[in-house]
Amino acid sequence: MERNEQTVPAGAPNSGAEATVTDVPRSSFATELPEKAIAVDAQSAAAAYTYTYTTGPIALPSNTQSLDWAVLNDDSTIQTIRVTVFKCDLGAKKTVEPPGPLEVTLDPGECTHNANAALGGFYYEIQVRCNSQRIFPYASAWPGNIGDPLPGSVVKPAEFIRRLP
Repeated sequence: MERNEQTVPAGAPNSGAEATVTDVPRSSFATELPEKAIAVDAQSAAAAYTYTYTTGPIALPSNTQSLDWAVLNDDSTIQTIRVTVFKCDLGAKKTVEPPGPLEVTLDPGECTHNANAALGGFYYEIQVRCNSQRIFPYASAWPGNIGDPLPGSVVKPAEFIRRLP
């Protein structure tokens, strides 16, 4: 099993301080990282981003096995984006889902995605942190690691809410 044990150097875009990348197995659809993505510590440099967009809590259909997200960089410059998937249990604080927060650097016009294992019938939230208003996120629930999105589960870019400071 391959493991990601890179370190983001101090002064790298949006790192703020040296951040050690989380040791993440890359062996299944739920933990495989997108190309150019690194798993980062949830507390590292979160404040380095200008904008945060969220799905808010979304209830997944009961037959969900995968929560897929995608982001498109429609900016004219290279952008580093952080995506975090949270499980939102009722009566408890939300928790970060594996593989944890991911930072991905996208060229202009480039798109990437990742799929997280998810349990249907529960609430989840996807947060996208970025420094451009021309980043367009998308999310949907799937019945497995291939197939079509489940009806009613798609969160389009216009439906992501910009969180205020």
